[in-house]
Amino acid sequence: MRTVLLFLLLFSVKALACGKEVKEFFPFSVEIIEKTEPSQILKVFEILSPIQKGDTFLSSISAKLDDEFELALDIHEDFSYIGDYYRSYLSVASKHVDNIEIILSYNTTKRDRSDMILCANWTVYKLTELLSFAPAKAAPSQLPPPRTPTES
Repeated sequence: MRTVLLFLLLFSVKALACGKEVKEFFPFSVEIIEKTEPSQILKVFEILSPIQKGDTFLSSISAKLDDEFELALDIHEDFSYIGDYYRSYLSVASKHVDNIEIILSYNTTKRDRSDMILCANWTVYKLTELLSFAPAKAAPSQLPPPRTPTES
């Protein structure tokens, strides 16, 4: 009986822990250049990350510069590209662009990020690497979602 219980426990932990290998996903980044201020001091980057990777969803995005900072970036759903992407922004001095690391964490099983799994399921990219990836195709222009009469 103990053997059966141990087998069931091990099987359930493996099945629920981190999942299986999934097909590759493609985050990317683009530099935002202000037309009104071409000599801007900080470079601004838009980072687009697929919302879902296999059975898991994006839980957080962090930017890191060794011995300087590590910070969590804000995540918003993006509608300007074809596909399901979250969009984040990062502004940084030009001298640091080559050394910035972007950490994408896929540690939730729900799109609304209301639960967490402990899989250490993250991928680290250099910002310059994300800039070299081909961006997704632009989505056709869309009107914003309709609002109820009580929303302003």
